[in-house]
Amino acid sequence: MTNEKELGFTSTGSVLSGAAKKYSYRALWESLTVTVVAICAVGAGIFGLWATSTSTIKQEFRHYLVSLAQTAAALVDPTLHDSIRRPDQLNDPDYRRAVEPLRRMRKAVSDVHYIYTVVYDDSRIRFVLDAADPESKTPDGQPEQSGVWGEYEPSTIRLADRAVNADRRHSPILQALGADGERGVAAAHDQPVSDSWGQFMSGFAPIFDAKGRQIGAVGVDVDASVYVARLARARNWSLFGLAPASILIGLMGITFYRVRVRGLADAQAAIDSAEAAEEAALILAAERQRLSAVIEGTDVGIWEWDRLTDSLVVDQRWAAMIGYRSEDLSPLTTDKWQSLVHPEDLPAVQQAIAESITALAAVFACEYRLRHVDGYWVWVLAHGRVMQSDDQDRPFQLAGIHLNVSAQKSVELSLKESETKFRSLFELSPVGIALNDLRTGRFLQVNDAMVTPTGYTREQLLQMTYRDIKMERDPDEQADQIESIERTDRFGPYEIRHLRKDGTNYPVLLSGIRMMDAFGRSVAWSIAQDITQRKVMELALLDAARRDKLTGLANRALFMERLHTAVNRVNCGEQALYAVLFLDFDRFKLVNDTLGHDAGDELLRRIASRLRAALRATDTTEPIETGNTVARFGGDEFLILINDSTMPADIDAIIERLLAILEPPYDIFGTEVHSTASIGVVTSEQPATTAENIVRNADVAMYEAKRSGRARAVSFNEAMRTRLTRKVAIESSLHKAIGTDQFRLVFQPIIDLDSGELDSVEALVRWDHPELGAIAPTEFIPIAEESELIATLGRWVLEEASRAFVRWHQLDPRRAPSRVSVNISRSELARGVRLPNQILDTLKRAGMDPACLQLEVTERDVMSNPEVSLEFMRELRRQGVSLALDGFGTGTSSLRILREYPFDTIKIDRSFVKDVGTNHDLLAVIHATVALIENLGMASLAEGVEEAEQLAVLQSLGCRYAQGLLFGSPVEVAQLMDACWRPGDDFISRTGTEHGLA
Repeated sequence: MTNEKELGFTSTGSVLSGAAKKYSYRALWESLTVTVVAICAVGAGIFGLWATSTSTIKQEFRHYLVSLAQTAAALVDPTLHDSIRRPDQLNDPDYRRAVEPLRRMRKAVSDVHYIYTVVYDDSRIRFVLDAADPESKTPDGQPEQSGVWGEYEPSTIRLADRAVNADRRHSPILQALGADGERGVAAAHDQPVSDSWGQFMSGFAPIFDAKGRQIGAVGVDVDASVYVARLARARNWSLFGLAPASILIGLMGITFYRVRVRGLADAQAAIDSAEAAEEAALILAAERQRLSAVIEGTDVGIWEWDRLTDSLVVDQRWAAMIGYRSEDLSPLTTDKWQSLVHPEDLPAVQQAIAESITALAAVFACEYRLRHVDGYWVWVLAHGRVMQSDDQDRPFQLAGIHLNVSAQKSVELSLKESETKFRSLFELSPVGIALNDLRTGRFLQVNDAMVTPTGYTREQLLQMTYRDIKMERDPDEQADQIESIERTDRFGPYEIRHLRKDGTNYPVLLSGIRMMDAFGRSVAWSIAQDITQRKVMELALLDAARRDKLTGLANRALFMERLHTAVNRVNCGEQALYAVLFLDFDRFKLVNDTLGHDAGDELLRRIASRLRAALRATDTTEPIETGNTVARFGGDEFLILINDSTMPADIDAIIERLLAILEPPYDIFGTEVHSTASIGVVTSEQPATTAENIVRNADVAMYEAKRSGRARAVSFNEAMRTRLTRKVAIESSLHKAIGTDQFRLVFQPIIDLDSGELDSVEALVRWDHPELGAIAPTEFIPIAEESELIATLGRWVLEEASRAFVRWHQLDPRRAPSRVSVNISRSELARGVRLPNQILDTLKRAGMDPACLQLEVTERDVMSNPEVSLEFMRELRRQGVSLALDGFGTGTSSLRILREYPFDTIKIDRSFVKDVGTNHDLLAVIHATVALIENLGMASLAEGVEEAEQLAVLQSLGCRYAQGLLFGSPVEVAQLMDACWRPGDDFISRTGTEHGLA
């Protein structure tokens, strides 16, 4: 009986225990079901939030990349971009000017790594511009900068095309270039790319020229670390949000389970209390393990603060955030914790904790910096709350978590820095920048450079629309700009005028771009450059380009413009007469050489002043059809256009008045300067086809006036052109002829009138032109002096004469002349002490004794520079060279030159010898002259002796030497020895016999 009862009890207990387990399993299943459903619901919500934030971040970053690319495209100069196609143009001046705006943008925006432009060439993409530093190298040592017209291949480019997928039409760069003939649109990559430079993303935008034609695309490579960090932050926040929710859901599940188990256990408490406790312990352990795994997955550090012991307990993850182990921070007192907190952040953290303690159940959250064991600062996000209080509600335990947010903070600081830089560029830009709502025209943002010229305040301008400050302009131009915006999203650059607050206006150069803002509005960024100073400068440059800077007179360009107008007016019958006067001022070069260029400039200003006073001249550069014009043509040449005369007699009166006004001397810095004018005249009565021909004819007439004696006016005729043409031909040929067989020397004998023997010869130059024939020395010598070739010609004459002299003495020293005379020009005298060295070097090379050379110089040439000439002569005399004064009697014939200058021979000019046999007064002059010369210890020599009667008179007057055709014509070098006679031959007797005088 007992056994049965015991057995029955045991059976009943087993049933109840099985029921308790059944109810426990049921409660556990329900709890798990509720927990899983709740976690799935919360997880789905958090995943949706994460997906939404990730999509937003991607969209915003792609918009940022597109905006950078569009900004870079706006900086590209289409004209310069189109001109750069050859590899050798890399970094040349045009390349640098084209790429400089992109380089400035690259420097201004810190996260931009590369900016470059490409074009579509057939089926290839080629580089044009690259804003990379030419000196920078890639990690493998290659230049970072891409070459002009280099091929854009995925294997050779830095970054962009590594993200190109199989369908190339979806490549951002091809979208920007306009694949398959479509119009290019701005595009960007949506995934970062990693390489040795880091993580990058690229944006591309098409480049259009002023006509809206696409000419290429611009690419911008941007550091993607910000983008990646923001995605990571979104992910971490999602995970961080999931952790507390999971904890709460787990706690809720546990609570639900306990309630359910407790409710079921109430009926079976006596039977399965032990099993229920064991099951609850197992479930609790599992929940703790799952909670620990969740916390570990979120990399969240846990801390607890016991206010009673004033110590903190932190887990391994909390300690690892700042480079420690948890054992290193045990114990962690409040003071030690505070020493780890950044001093700037500690007050805010203490305040947040104090507010949480005061509110008891309030959760505090704050960001602050902790010092890492390596010395740098780690940003953490702390969450915590009061966990336990005493019976008087005084908190004594707080707990919470730490999350490392350094990466997020770095991204935020970088974004803030980029925004600050952009704001600085915006505010400090020297040109006006404005953001306008395209629909309303209202200003949304303006910088100081936009505000200042208008006279409004920033607040006033932000209440206005763009239409309030612009002046009305050409409707066609306005339509063109509207069409440009619709077609290319760009407008300008074009000029317009803005209204100031005071009603005045000023010119601006306007350009801009249309885009959509974050609110979906169509807005326009515009650049309005105040070009007032540029306009003023343009007007000044235009005036300067038409006016002579020194004198303030019209310049050549303006004169020719007005002369062309006058010619047309006369041809059309609107004007009766015009005249062109070409003025060249005598002795101007001498003023420059002696008084300096400042004095020369002052003389030109004084001349201009007199010309203005003499004529009703129009100085303005505006078109004046009927006024007179005075212009400086260049150097000391002036042009006058007379338009207000109706008769030729009026022109003559004006010329006489000009000559009279220009004749008085000028006071130049205290020195009296004489500079008369030679004037060439051309009037409309003389045929001329163009303004250039008129000026050319006046120039020819001016040279004729100079040739005729200066200080006079000469009207043009065709004979002058013929003479000038011959002169130009001679001058041109002279350059080529010197040193060739076109020039030759002939020698005229100089006879000793006492012995009748040959004493010496004078070297004379002759020119046989292959086309013009024989050219007389009286024609080509002045031209050689004007063209400054006389020194070269003189050097050639000396070399040839010295070689001829040496050759004669080598052939027959007894019959050869004792000396040879060579003429020296003014240009050679101007060389001063350098000329003797040159002469002596020439004689030395030829092997000729300096005592056998006599140099002849005219009084006019000597007195052009008396001091230099005297020094030159003395040096030559010291070296043994003889000196002769040529043409005595034709100049001032000053006795001073005979007394002070070391001449050996004085040559009496042929003009005195010509009439010596018939003019008794002239005979007396020659007698006195010969006597004076001989008394001064010099030798007298008569030139141009052609008749026996002249020879007889000169002998009777005691003249020592003579030369002329009477003794024979000048002969060639080879003929001189044959023409000479033996010593003792009386050439005078022989000549007299030939002329019937013996």
